[in-house]
Parts: sequence; structure tokens; C-alpha cells
Amino acid sequence: MSYILQKPYTDKQRADFIVLHNHNNSRKIEETDAALYALEADEIMQDGQPVKNPDYESEQLAKAKEIKLAKNKTAYDTALKAGVTYKGELFDCDTLAAVRIMGQMIAAQTQAIAEAATIDWFDYNYKPVTLTIAEFMEFAGLVTLNTRRIETLNCSFNTAIETAQTMEELEAIEIDYTSQTDADEGSAGAADTETNSSTAETESEDIDE
Repeated sequence: MSYILQKPYTDKQRADFIVLHNHNNSRKIEETDAALYALEADEIMQDGQPVKNPDYESEQLAKAKEIKLAKNKTAYDTALKAGVTYKGELFDCDTLAAVRIMGQMIAAQTQAIAEAATIDWFDYNYKPVTLTIAEFMEFAGLVTLNTRRIETLNCSFNTAIETAQTMEELEAIEIDYTSQTDADEGSAGAADTETNSSTAETESEDIDE
């Protein structure tokens, strides 16, 4: 319900009205030739009179979606920057890291490093880590799985947010990228199982491998 201060009113009465309703209660102030109005969040002025805004709920839902999408973007970026652990070492696990790893794998497959027994790779803090060819291939699979897990969750969360029909549906979406895909024991297969489990809990449909 809107509040009204009929004219004529003094400057003090006007200031007190604005402080009470706008400064203290966040109501929107509208002034006409006849009065000063303090509108509730779901009200608008129409033909000089306060009325209920018929688009209020849809406008609020749209604003809430923008906030939730931004929250998901931040969580997604944080998940990628968190890296992935392999044999006790933390490594980058983002799109650029995946590209670099793919380049190294192609080099190995084209015999460019076929004679080498090991590969020196850099961990999260740019410290060199020596891996055997087999370890590097396993590590590459782990990065691929974790990156795919994060990308899949990001897509799933964005879709759920954009298709939410009510505030209740939107608020029920829990953005969580915390499931880790580590392979300290050198088991990419275990990472695959964890990845698929996390994805299955998030999505309503299975993803064909």
C-alpha cells in the first residue's frame, strides 16, 4: 500500500516524509501536482495514481536470474582456477591448460618426444614436475575429465536458472562445483567414476560418453 502526503505541505513535512519512507523504508518517492507519494516495491504511478505493477513478479524474477547467473559465472571461474591434484601435486585445470596438454600429447603421438622416457611439466606454481609418459597420459585424462565435469555443471546450472518459472524454483538451484577429481593414487578410472556420479546428481538426463 502506498503512502500519501497531500499538498499543501511545508518543506519540513516533505523532508520528513521522504526520510521516513525512502531513506528508512526504501519506498520510491513520486511527486504530483496534488500530493507526494511513497510507493511500495510492487507499485507504479499510472495516470497520476499509484497502482499495482502487473509485471512486478516477472521483473523481479528476471533480476534474480541475472544475479544467479553472475553467481554461477563466479563459481565456474573459481572451480577452473582451483586446479586439479595428481600424485600429490596441484596443476592448472582450465581451458588453456587443456590446450597445452593436448599439444604435448600430439607431439608424443607424432614421435616428437617418443624417445623421451619422461616429460617435465609445470605445476600450479610453475615448479617443474617430472612425469613418465604413462603418468602424463593419465594426468591428461584427469584434466580432461575435470574440465568436462566443470563445463557440464556450468551448462546445467545456466539452463536451470534460465528456465526457472518461479522464484521458488530459482532459489532451489544450488550452485556447487566442489566435487574434486583427484588422482593421488594415479587412478584416472576412479576420477571418471567420481565425475559421472557428480554429473548424474546434477542433471536430469544421462550424458552419453
